Amino acid sequence: PTMLEDAYDVLQTLLGDPLLSDLPVDVDAEDVRCQIGRVKGHVINLTLVRQGDNKMKLAVLHNARLSDLQRIVTKAIKRATPDLPKSYSWRSLWRRHCLSIGSTRLTDHNRLLVHYGVRNNDLLTFTKRVKVSARNKHS
Repeated sequence: PTMLEDAYDVLQTLLGDPLLSDLPVDVDAEDVRCQIGRVKGHVINLTLVRQGDNKMKLAVLHNARLSDLQRIVTKAIKRATPDLPKSYSWRSLWRRHCLSIGSTRLTDHNRLLVHYGVRNNDLLTFTKRVKVSARNKHS
């Protein structure tokens, strides 16, 4: 057998594993880490509530930062919205909106989610960012 055939056989074995069966087709390393973390009980399950009461289930590792959550949200929206234009500006979205849990706006990209008080089964929503003008910054 060729190396490609060997890789295909290993891939088929992995995809048949019940632990990995609910991974998406376009799986990446982050998805696998989250799935393993879910089995070990090391994830926080969240629900993203979008416009129109559209809900998406998300999972992040306990030690995740806001930047990790934003990457997971972006990936989940891309997967759920295949007709989204390739030119869609995620940078612009994150500049204009932030994620919120209740009345808490998640704004510091490097802060751990647990430091925001994020807990299992919390509801996430998009919220408009509050602009801080240069005059008010130093008050």
